[in-house]
Amino acid sequence: MKRLVSLVIVLIIGLFVWSCSSMKYASVGGPNTGANTESVSNPQPSSSTLKYPKVNTINQTNMSVAEIKKAFSKIATDIHFKFNSYKLQPIDEYGINEEPTKILDRIAAFLKEHPNVRIRIEGNCDERGTIEYNLALGEKRAMAAKNYLVSEGIDPGRIEIISYGKSRPLDPAHNEYAWAKNRRDHFVIIK
Repeated sequence: MKRLVSLVIVLIIGLFVWSCSSMKYASVGGPNTGANTESVSNPQPSSSTLKYPKVNTINQTNMSVAEIKKAFSKIATDIHFKFNSYKLQPIDEYGINEEPTKILDRIAAFLKEHPNVRIRIEGNCDERGTIEYNLALGEKRAMAAKNYLVSEGIDPGRIEIISYGKSRPLDPAHNEYAWAKNRRDHFVIIK
């Protein structure tokens, strides 16, 4: 099992490195000039104090898609859920201490600064329950996060959701601590 996990990690890292090396720089405020470029609007500086790394708002013409993804990954940590729940509520159990709405507020602020960025919310569950039940619960978890972001002013067309149910455990162990880590929403930039 460890060998399989190691192989999957190596493949993911390899794909990430390959995809980053093949990306072109994002053009700001101008038209797309090629199939591999994306248009990213020049965001206005926010008047509120944000608790995530600020991107270079002075000269974003040199900000690549990889740099935008890196900045997003620093603020868009996974949010976790209690057993059999999809409610966005504070959690302090099994080594997880977080307030999901604070994380979602950071994500909403980032998306407001980058109006052309689209994300995917991936709903995940622990290994208990049937495949069908966990797929439905993972979808409800992803939808709860999406609804929160929409309530914060993010266009729902910029947010895609998917449920992986119990098929993508973050921690393959069979105990409460692993299950708590696996009950999560994961956020990924898709454009």
